Amino acid sequence: MNKTELINKIKKELNVNEKEANTINKIIEETFPVGRKNKEKMITRFQDELNIDSKESDKIYNTVMSIISKGIKEKIVHPFKNEKKEK
Repeated sequence: MNKTELINKIKKELNVNEKEANTINKIIEETFPVGRKNKEKMITRFQDELNIDSKESDKIYNTVMSIISKGIKEKIVHPFKNEKKEK
């Protein structure tokens, strides 16, 4: 999954606009997504940069991690799948 696909999935899954989706993606890129302290850092940054409460931040975190893990799983299950279908 490339960056554009990730941003589009974030917009669709979380029902956010382009600017918010880019902010979420930026936070994910700048913070390694594995580890409890990093989860807390991301949730805090979501709250600060998007002006949302902790419940909404946690929802964003869980949704984005789900999107990323589905992308990783897809690559593991179908490692040679061509993402761009040629005609």
